[in-house]
Amino acid sequence: MENKMIVLIADDEPRNIQVASNVLKELENIHILYATGGIQALERLRDNDVSLVLLDMMMPDMSGLEVCQEMKTDARLHEIPIIFLTAKTDENTIIEAFDAGASDYITKPFLGRELQSRVKTQLKLAMSQKALQADLSENKELLRQYKDIVDASSIVSKTNLFGKITYVNDKFCEISGYTREELIGQPHNIVRHPDVQSDVFKDLWGTITHHKMWNGIVKNRKKNGDMYVVSSFISPIYDAHGNVIEYISIRQDITPIVSLTQEVQETQQELLLILGFAVESRSKETAMHVRRVAEYAKLLAKYKGLSATEQEEIWSIAPLHDVGKVGIPDAILHKAGKLTEEEYEIMKNHAHIGWEILKNSKRPLIQAAAIVAHEHHEKWDGTGYPRSLAGEEIHIYGRITSIADVFDALGTERVYKKAWNREQILEYFHEQKGVQFDPSLVDIMIDNADEFFDIRRRFSDN
Repeated sequence: MENKMIVLIADDEPRNIQVASNVLKELENIHILYATGGIQALERLRDNDVSLVLLDMMMPDMSGLEVCQEMKTDARLHEIPIIFLTAKTDENTIIEAFDAGASDYITKPFLGRELQSRVKTQLKLAMSQKALQADLSENKELLRQYKDIVDASSIVSKTNLFGKITYVNDKFCEISGYTREELIGQPHNIVRHPDVQSDVFKDLWGTITHHKMWNGIVKNRKKNGDMYVVSSFISPIYDAHGNVIEYISIRQDITPIVSLTQEVQETQQELLLILGFAVESRSKETAMHVRRVAEYAKLLAKYKGLSATEQEEIWSIAPLHDVGKVGIPDAILHKAGKLTEEEYEIMKNHAHIGWEILKNSKRPLIQAAAIVAHEHHEKWDGTGYPRSLAGEEIHIYGRITSIADVFDALGTERVYKKAWNREQILEYFHEQKGVQFDPSLVDIMIDNADEFFDIRRRFSDN
């Protein structure tokens, strides 16, 4: 019986069973079972993997209609197709048969070819149905396994179309510190960190409401106020008609990676600052000079509208503006009096030397420092050195560092000059606006002069 489909013939007349059996034996891959009553038919059905039932409507112990109704209430039997065998051809009988759950009917006496054809049709349909059910079951099992894997490895949540949370997995609760009951029904900004700008969420919402997937890195806040960072993928979920019905978010906790990256960046910044201190100490400048230049540069970058990342970057690299002085002879570097023309030309080489020292690094931060070292003595009108760049040919970092360096130098006492006062410094920048310095940066410095002089006070040489 391996690979054969079982057909059950239930009829209280043995002769009818024999006739039907003889007709169906001509078909391949079919095994015939029989029952002479409704009760026996149900027993056969429950004991065997039946693919099709030929069911007499009129049987004394239990009618075919009653057997059919019983099958439809049994989860193991309700999908088995039923062909009613009946001598009645009136409309009410046929309607009653189909209402009970019949797939087809054949009137007695039946033609052999008709019976074969109808049986083959129903068996093909049954085979297709079984294959479909098997595929669905397999797909459901695969989806269950996928869900289990995602739930075990990721932070998952779902929201409705209004952004209210409808589902969170255990990992979401663990990392956020909230219970499932505290999260369900709440807007997703319950875990929003105040440091994250609203533009991020406008971009997120605009993307997913336009039926696209959004991905990005977001800082979140736990219930206790601690921070955690996630890499997020958020996508619309559609129904069978292509309508968005909800949104799902799958996240990975990258807090350790972000923390490590931040630690590496802070270490790099500290090393650059220390190197800047070392360079300035050789030229008899104070360590606070490079710190002040860094603070001035960051403040200028902020008011110029540079990004937070760029502000941190220029703070890190501005202290290296004079790194090329390591290649200048001590006799010139430490000379108390005015330099000769020849000595000044040698001193000017420090911009190019700094560039040569730093330019070959593969690190973006060091490459940016090379630009600052190379261009901080260029002038807006093109009369600076070493390349006589003019205007916006000079990198914004070079233009910013130039103002920061000169601002601090004018207010600092050197062996060859006294420190200038506030009025003298601001007057000098008025005079050099559009000549030595970027006019827009000069305006920023003058408009915010109190903040610049406050930096000098907070990081004084004393």
